[in-house]
Amino acid sequence: MARKVNKITKDFSQELQDLIGETKNPGILGKIIEIGLQKIMELERDAHIGAESYERTGSRKTYRNGYKPRRLNTRVGSITLQIPQTRDGEFYPSILERYQRSEKALVIALAEAYVNGVSTRKMKKITEELLGKEFSSMTISRYAEELDAELNAWRDRPLKEEYVYVITDARYDKCRVGAQIIDVAIFTAIGIDSQGYRRILSLDVSWGENNTSWEEFIGDLKARGLKGVRLFISDDHPGIKHAIKKHFPGTPWQRCQRHFLVNAMDKVPKRYRDRVHDELTEVWSSNTWEQAKGRLEGMAERWSGAFEEFSNFISEEGWETLTVYKTCPREHRKKLRTSNIMERVNQEFKRRGRVVRIFPNPQSCIRLYGAIAKEWDEDWISGRRYMEMEPLWIWEKENAPKEEEHAPLPSDTSLNVKNLIVA
Repeated sequence: MARKVNKITKDFSQELQDLIGETKNPGILGKIIEIGLQKIMELERDAHIGAESYERTGSRKTYRNGYKPRRLNTRVGSITLQIPQTRDGEFYPSILERYQRSEKALVIALAEAYVNGVSTRKMKKITEELLGKEFSSMTISRYAEELDAELNAWRDRPLKEEYVYVITDARYDKCRVGAQIIDVAIFTAIGIDSQGYRRILSLDVSWGENNTSWEEFIGDLKARGLKGVRLFISDDHPGIKHAIKKHFPGTPWQRCQRHFLVNAMDKVPKRYRDRVHDELTEVWSSNTWEQAKGRLEGMAERWSGAFEEFSNFISEEGWETLTVYKTCPREHRKKLRTSNIMERVNQEFKRRGRVVRIFPNPQSCIRLYGAIAKEWDEDWISGRRYMEMEPLWIWEKENAPKEEEHAPLPSDTSLNVKNLIVA
């Protein structure tokens, strides 16, 4: 029996084939995006209905009800879409919702910058190029209210599931506050849940990184229900360590190896940096805690004497980069030994923030990045697992302390990761 091929998929392939040979057409990219979005919406409507066109099935939920035309302004020009409708009136393409959310945030940020007189001529040009039209103050105000309500609800949502690994980081953007332009910190936390999926747990803006701002950020995660954390991963900012110790006492912390490497190479003359890189790479490629500890101690010993300060840095702080050996299985260490998981998100923030250049106020900053973060979160939870969690459950069972060897800890005891590792 011949395999049944979805008609929409066949049409999609045919339309793309028809575009071949039209590469001289300046609107070719816009046409490809238009066809792709249209077919994705069609397939999503089929899934909502529970049946393809003219298909008879008992699982059908509703029926098709034509299309509603809609023009969409994109970076490659204005495209025309036919938005699929259903009789129950409950269907709206999710891909269009996600696209509109971040584009709406960009519209608001640019418009606010224009209204506030920040690089007026440049902002006007960017708005015309990206959006293809001007927006009234009433439209901007309505968009802002709708988007803020949606994003604030998402940022304040309860964290009902366990998140076994949590990665935190901060980056900076320029923001206008009164008559001044200052750097504001954008805090982000990514969690990996017990099923192995990545989630963006929180995003907030503060005036800078200090004990108070990090304490509030981590404290908010706890207040919203964050639990089950086996390991925090971040750079060496003292505010992060202080906040973790206060709100999640006893939870191990892994110092990002990439940040540590940069710090280490800055402590020796330039001609020695390749050697430092190679030696630390060897330490971190160890198979066991004992092997890594031995290599780290040997490295500190070799650099003593002429580089006593660097040697002390390696011996006193290098252990902070080895926490993964004590807290997670080998299969997870490569993804948890650094905060690189944050880099792709921060790169996207940087790319989109570069268009605005100077945010007119902190709210516009959190609005744009919140919209982007929500899109990433939705894509991650509906995509592939970031890691398989079965190795962790096996590792924890094999390494669980025996009752006769370890007396129970008092409820108010606060463990320090360094003490845990040294023990």
